[in-house]
Amino acid sequence: MNKSNENYFSLITSKIPVDLAFDFFTLNDVHQCLEYLTLWYCKIGCIQLFDCDKIVDLNTVLHQDLTNKVIAKLPQVDHTDYKLQKQMENRFNNNLRMLYTFSIKQFLIDLKLPNDFVNMARVICTYLKKNVQFYFNVAVTENSWDSWNTFRNMTGYSLKLGIVLCLTKYIPTDDEISRWIGEPVHGLSINIDIFVLNKKGYPVLSKEHEDILKIALQQKWTIVLSGDPLPNMLDYFYYIMFIAKNTTISSPMFEYNDILQLPLQPLRDNLTSSIYHVFELDPVKYTQYQKAIYTAIIEKKVKKIILAVIGAGRGPLVKASLRAADLAAVDIKVYAVEKNENAIPSLLLYQKNIWGNSVEVVFTDGRDWDPPEKCDIMVSELLGSFGDNELSPECLDGAQKCLKDDGISIPCEYSSYLRPVMSHKLFSQTINNNITDESCASSSKVARFEQSYIVSQQNSYKPTNTQKLFSFKHPKKVLDSNSRYKCLKFQISSNMQLHGFSGYFDAILYKDIIISIEPSTYSFGMFSWFPVYFPIKDTMLVKSGNIISVHFWRCCDDSKVWYEWCVSSPKQSSIHNCRGKSSSMQL
Repeated sequence: MNKSNENYFSLITSKIPVDLAFDFFTLNDVHQCLEYLTLWYCKIGCIQLFDCDKIVDLNTVLHQDLTNKVIAKLPQVDHTDYKLQKQMENRFNNNLRMLYTFSIKQFLIDLKLPNDFVNMARVICTYLKKNVQFYFNVAVTENSWDSWNTFRNMTGYSLKLGIVLCLTKYIPTDDEISRWIGEPVHGLSINIDIFVLNKKGYPVLSKEHEDILKIALQQKWTIVLSGDPLPNMLDYFYYIMFIAKNTTISSPMFEYNDILQLPLQPLRDNLTSSIYHVFELDPVKYTQYQKAIYTAIIEKKVKKIILAVIGAGRGPLVKASLRAADLAAVDIKVYAVEKNENAIPSLLLYQKNIWGNSVEVVFTDGRDWDPPEKCDIMVSELLGSFGDNELSPECLDGAQKCLKDDGISIPCEYSSYLRPVMSHKLFSQTINNNITDESCASSSKVARFEQSYIVSQQNSYKPTNTQKLFSFKHPKKVLDSNSRYKCLKFQISSNMQLHGFSGYFDAILYKDIIISIEPSTYSFGMFSWFPVYFPIKDTMLVKSGNIISVHFWRCCDDSKVWYEWCVSSPKQSSIHNCRGKSSSMQL
C-alpha cells in the first residue's frame, strides 16, 4: 500500500466505528496472535488452544488485562462411537477447565451442521450456570437456522449462548437475514477467501456480501475475519472500516435496545421529574399536538377558546396550546388539570412568571374535576405504548364531562396493533427477570410471562405486518364499557420460533394529524414510546405455511384493567394473566 493510501486510512482508523476480531485457523502462538491483533486494530482474537503445547505457559503470556482479548476455540465432542465420543468429551472438559484457570472465559465452537451436535448440547448444558460465555460458528446456509433452533431447544434459553454467523457462498434471502436478527448473534465471520480483488487490486466483498456486512454493522455485531494471516491483512480490515464509516450504525436510543422495562402506571404512581424531562425532549410529539390544537382552534371560528389539558404534567401541552392560540390569533383560557403533586410546583411557577391569567392550574384528578365552564377542546397525552395501557379510555371517559356538546378531544381516536415476534434475547431475559409489577398477586415464576414489557426491540424478528387490535374514540356519545376481545390470525412464510407478540399504537390527534409507533406509519424521530412485548410461557415452533392465532382480551372491573392472551394455533397455549393475577393497571 502506498503512502497516500496509508494517510487516507489513518483517518478511517482514528475512530473505528466497529468492533473487529480475527479467527486464527492454524496459528496458535498466543504471543504472536496478540501482536497481530494490535496491528490490525482488533479487540478480540479467536485462537485454537486445544492443540497448543504452550497452554500451560498462558499465565506468562497473558496479563490479566489481555484475557478478555482471547476467545479460545474448543474441540468437538460428537461421534457415533461412544468410546471415541467419551475421549473427545474428556478432552473438551479438560481444556475448558485448564483455560478457565487462566481466566479465559469465552469459548468458540464450530456448530456441526445439520444436526451432528447432540452430545455437544448435553455437554454445554453442564456449564450454563458457570461464569462462561459460549459462541458458536454457524455457517449461513439455506437450512442452518433450523439446525441452530434444534440446538437451542436442546440447551434451553440462556444469555450465555451466542452465535457468530459465518458467511458462505450462499446468499440468504432478506427474510432469512431478518430471522437471524432475532437470534443471539454477536458477530459476523468472513473468511478471507470470500473476498475478491477490485480493479486496483484491493480486497472487497461482492455487493450481496457487502449488503450483509452493512446489516451486521447496523446491528453492532463484531466483524470477524477468519483464516491464516496474510501480508496485506490490513487491507482487509481497512475495507471493513471504510464500509463501517459509511454505514448508519446506531440510533440515538441504541443504549436502550432490548432492555425490558415495566410499563408506567401514571394513574397509580406519581411520575418523577426525570421521567417528565425525558418525555419533554421529544422533538415530534408536541409539534404534532400543536398542529392539531391549531387546526381545531381554526375550525371552531370563535374569538376565545376554552381548553382543558387533562394530565398537564409540567406543562408541555399547556405551552403547545398557548402557541397554537397565538398562531391562530385568538384569546385562550387553559385549565391545566394535574393530579401529581410533584408536578404542581412547576405549573404554578410557569403560571406566575409566564402564563399569567391565561392559565388556571387545577390540582385534581381529571375524572373528578368539576369545571367552572364547559370547554371547547380537551387535550391529553395519557397514551401508553399500546395506546390504552395507561388507561386513557377510562380517564377521558371520566373527564369528557368538561366538554361542550360540540367539544373536541385531542386525541380523538387511538388504536393498538399486534404481530408475532421471535427474540431469543427477550425470551431469555424474561426467563431471568425477577421484577414484577406491584399489582402482581402471584409469587410464581410464571408471573414474569404474564406481564407486558416496554422494550426497544432491536434483536428480534417480526415475520408479518401488524394487525389492528382495539380502537377507542373520544368523546363518546354513550359511555359504554372499555372491555374488548379480538382474535388475530397471522400467516407465516418462514419457519420461526414464537416467543410472544410485539404491540404498538397510533393516534389520530385531529383530522389527518397523527402520532404513531406502528411501523408502517411511524412518526420519524419520536422517541416517547417503545413497543410493548407480550411474552408467552411456552415457546413454540411455527413452520412455514402455519397460521398463528392469538386471542386478546382487555378486561375491566371496578378497581383495575388487565389484559389476557393465549395462542390457539399452531398449538394451544394456556390463558395468560387470567383475572389479572400477574399484572393489571390500577384505576
